[in-house]
Amino acid sequence: MDLFRIPGLKSIYKNRWFPLVPQIIALICFGLLVYGGIGITTDDSDFAKTLRNTNLANLIVWSYWWPLIIIFAVLAGRHWCTICPMELVTTVMGKAGLRLKPGRFLKSGWVMTLSYGIILLVGIHTFAIHRIPDRMAIYMLALLGVAILAGLIWEKRTFCTHICPVGHLLGLYSLLSATEWRSRSQEVCKACKTKECVAEKRLYHLTARSCTSDIYPGNIQDNRKCILCSQCLSACPKDNLTLRLRKPLADLFADIKLSSAELGFLVVVSGFVVYEILSEWSVTKGLLLALPASFSTQLGITGIWTGTTNALLLFVLFPLVFVGLFGGIRKIVSGEPFKHALSAIVLALLPVMAAMHLLKSMLKMTSRLPYLSHALNDPKGIKTANMLVNGSLLLDKTAVQVLQPFITGVAILLPLAGWTLSLWVMLRHQGQRSIVKAITLAAVLVYAGLFEASILFWRVW
Repeated sequence: MDLFRIPGLKSIYKNRWFPLVPQIIALICFGLLVYGGIGITTDDSDFAKTLRNTNLANLIVWSYWWPLIIIFAVLAGRHWCTICPMELVTTVMGKAGLRLKPGRFLKSGWVMTLSYGIILLVGIHTFAIHRIPDRMAIYMLALLGVAILAGLIWEKRTFCTHICPVGHLLGLYSLLSATEWRSRSQEVCKACKTKECVAEKRLYHLTARSCTSDIYPGNIQDNRKCILCSQCLSACPKDNLTLRLRKPLADLFADIKLSSAELGFLVVVSGFVVYEILSEWSVTKGLLLALPASFSTQLGITGIWTGTTNALLLFVLFPLVFVGLFGGIRKIVSGEPFKHALSAIVLALLPVMAAMHLLKSMLKMTSRLPYLSHALNDPKGIKTANMLVNGSLLLDKTAVQVLQPFITGVAILLPLAGWTLSLWVMLRHQGQRSIVKAITLAAVLVYAGLFEASILFWRVW
């Protein structure tokens, strides 16, 4: 279905002020969130667990803004990128920058993977940027600084294309989405003489510029790279680009080739979502952290660096062992290259990963509802946090309690849905022997079963 048939939608996308005005608004909101977090800090790790929910800026960023980005990416693609202020910043800086070409390593995708890993391992699990508002603000300013520097140094939209720490996440999750940005007719693109959508003369226009993501809009194969900035629509003299609905997971039915950086990224995310869901229940959290805690004790690691050690084991080593085991078995049976076998395993796990990320987003957004009114009345959150810690203030959890049956039902269904979608994709792929499909299915079944069993014991039994 062509979504531009919806009255007024195409006019919005073709308007000269779109997405410029939404990006400016997003940049203002970004600045307000930094202002709301700066200077609000604590050295008490227990107090920080409360402060993260009472400080308005921190609450918005980690409990609503970020979860909504994940939800939109899985269901509708990279529409956050359409209005992301970092895209605006790097584009404006590029108008006066050096415009150097990014090197091979930058273009490999490993900078994205490593930057995400550093934020996850060091930023969150070492310095708690998700709990201490001041550190959150510093992180956001650092992100802005990197976008500015990238725009001043490299050509085009290098930050968005090769650096953004969530670029892989949004791109890979958008493979599952029910929307896509495509040309109406490839024949029209082939016949076009001027190719305005990629013309060098339009690269640094503020509006209606040609694609600066190093892709040809008329030949987009899947959802990973296009950030839906919609600039090519305004640049195209043939009016040959559109946003349309499609069958969910459509890209996974094609022959997706993962880069090494994307493969490494998905391995990390596969471990991350295990931690995110299993840590919701104290029993499974204790079991999950038992081995990392023993490892830290044996090595004499203490203080904040225990978080880094835990993260390295949970997000790198454990998922590597899991994926490597099933990938190795698949390689032996099929004779295919090891990287191809690993890619097949992680792509099969992708629907389950996304489903569990959706669940975590839902749990976070609903569990924080009791804090919203207090955060609006006390945006800094220190007074409210102190009152909650000393017991002089009690949260009204009525809304959360009302939502509990619905949340439990969704929590039970999502791992099953992820497993079913993976099965659907595998069965539709032709040319694979049954034993190869069975190995891949076994990996998905173990992975999804871990979530399902944990949720049933936690929420039902």
